[in-house]
Amino acid sequence: MTPPSLGVRLDGRRLRLGAAARPLLPAGAYYAVFFAIPMASLFVLSFWRARGFDLVPDVSLVNYEKIATSPLYHALLMRTVAIGLITSLIVVPIAFTLSYLMRFVFERWAQLILQLALISLFSGYLVRIYAWRTILGKQGLLNSTLEWVGVIDQPLEFLIYSNFATIITLTGLLIPLAVLPIYSSMANISRDHLEVARDLGSKRTHLVRTILVPMALPGIRTAFAFSFLLAAGDFVTPSLVGGTQGIMIGNVIADQFRGIGSNWPLGGALAFVTMALVLVIYFAVIRAIRWVTTW
Repeated sequence: MTPPSLGVRLDGRRLRLGAAARPLLPAGAYYAVFFAIPMASLFVLSFWRARGFDLVPDVSLVNYEKIATSPLYHALLMRTVAIGLITSLIVVPIAFTLSYLMRFVFERWAQLILQLALISLFSGYLVRIYAWRTILGKQGLLNSTLEWVGVIDQPLEFLIYSNFATIITLTGLLIPLAVLPIYSSMANISRDHLEVARDLGSKRTHLVRTILVPMALPGIRTAFAFSFLLAAGDFVTPSLVGGTQGIMIGNVIADQFRGIGSNWPLGGALAFVTMALVLVIYFAVIRAIRWVTTW
């Protein structure tokens, strides 16, 4: 039999836990309805088989075996990871530098600079991609300017319909999203931390590595997640500026869910393999950043 005092304590603890969990119910319901349930359904679907235009419920690894044994899917996955990683390794340092300038150098103009950085988000996603096409195209702004000043005699072919074009376009699209979390983290860093570190003889690079980066790590982690995951999962940008040589795994996944030759179970399997690979690399990079800031 439970002693009365212990029963009162347990009941009070349950009440406190229930009261603390109640505000999380709307967010939990939203997460379950719009993420957990659809992802679970897609995961189950990835074990089914497609027979003609019909889906055959099954518990089969045939789709995952096809991915594991296909050199084409291996190449597409490696290209996708490479483009996503290169894009994020460009985006995050640029966003970190902009955030540092806004927080510690041009503090009076920080809000104006932030608003200017966010203006591009007010336009549509496709509008921004087509804007980069007008810059990188054979008759675009960049080639025309280089020809006008006499640097080149003919348009540079690699500027458009290439992996280079995909990376540059994704970088331009994702920098504003990366600036937001990093600047929010830096807003909580006091100048006193930097002044004390300088007084103790800390060099600029050492200060950034051991003070700024660890204190802004939550924002850096979020910015890296935005840039890496969105770049690796994009299929619109490779279609419009990557050309036939810039196809990524997202293009193949999208094709599996539309058109005559669609294969939903294979598309689901490709999506989960891609997600698993990207998440492994994401956590490895975050762990590497933490290790670098400790030595």
